[in-house]
Amino acid sequence: MTKSIPKFNSLIVTVLFCHFISSFTILGMPLFFPKIMADFLSSEQQMYIGWFYVLPTICAAISSPLWGRFADKYGKRLSLMRAQMGLMVGFIIAGLAPNLWVFSLGLIIQGACGGTFAASNAYLASQVSPSELAKTLNLTQFSARLSLLVAPILLGVLINIEKPLTLYCYLAFLPFCAAIAISRLPAKEKQYEKTLKKAEQKGQQQGFQLSFNQLLLAKFLFSFSVVVSFPYFYPYMQSLGTTNDTLIGWYFSLPHLVYLVVIAINSNWQKHYSATHLCIIGLSALLIAALCQYQATSASFVFIWRLLMGLGICLTFIGLHQGIAILKTEKTGLMFGRLDSVSKWAGVIAGLCSGLAIQNFNIQSPFLISSLTCAFALLLFVIVQVKQPSEANEYVS
Repeated sequence: MTKSIPKFNSLIVTVLFCHFISSFTILGMPLFFPKIMADFLSSEQQMYIGWFYVLPTICAAISSPLWGRFADKYGKRLSLMRAQMGLMVGFIIAGLAPNLWVFSLGLIIQGACGGTFAASNAYLASQVSPSELAKTLNLTQFSARLSLLVAPILLGVLINIEKPLTLYCYLAFLPFCAAIAISRLPAKEKQYEKTLKKAEQKGQQQGFQLSFNQLLLAKFLFSFSVVVSFPYFYPYMQSLGTTNDTLIGWYFSLPHLVYLVVIAINSNWQKHYSATHLCIIGLSALLIAALCQYQATSASFVFIWRLLMGLGICLTFIGLHQGIAILKTEKTGLMFGRLDSVSKWAGVIAGLCSGLAIQNFNIQSPFLISSLTCAFALLLFVIVQVKQPSEANEYVS
């Protein structure tokens, strides 16, 4: 099992744990926005909660490339510390907010000055060897998925003990501690050999032929296809006859659990598949899972389709991470900033499209949109694969 972990040293452990505790609040608190904003919005204004839900994401999508350039110019560790402190300030302002406008300011700062996921990846890329980077990226995604599972449960308990806004202030202590821990890590970036042997370069290119811009498009399509089915999953399961909230939550979390399990097991099997093949297999599984959920008339087999969805998400992530790892660039901060920005925009647009689909079609329609988006992503990989690989898989700012 330990072979799936790239030189699991104290540096990687620290960064992953700090990312986990900082994303704990980001991913957990929005679930309770209806309760948090009950004192700010009237019953007729509840429709605006969705806007506040995506506000930090929009700000992060805009600012991520800028902070990426900051990281390349001033240092990856400094940028990661900056991201943690940005979250701390945003949480404190939100927690002390006397009105809706101040609370909004806290969310804006959280999104615009945060970006711990991209900052963590950029810092790790400066500290681990290129051959270990793909596995390390899998682990940061593991950290995010784990916090996505754990945070709603623990915060659901805490929010019944303490006022939601006050809880924001207490949770601000987490990114503050993370920033202190990161300040003790090395700031100097490790230098690895950038020039590859021709045979090795050819082998890597055969494994992943997408240019960086094509990779951005693939990441957008993949992220969109996953997120578009999330916002209305609860009423979707109710339409299939499932009314137990705990069971619905379990179904919702299954894909994330699959990712956690697959990443935790031995990774030797990954050597038998190229990055492109992993993406094609993963996207195909995701497409089938989405179509089956779209056509489902009862909850009988949803368990299987959610497992298949999780497998598709996991394989696609592994393939994309392998492709990212072989991109040759000195500007890793900007690279991860742009990748994170694309994912954020995909999430925002997916949420909007999901709402429009529900209003104009039916509760199952987001899964049809997901399958169509997967088909476009698959087409991109197939078209690129049949073409001759370019001379070098370069990333150009």
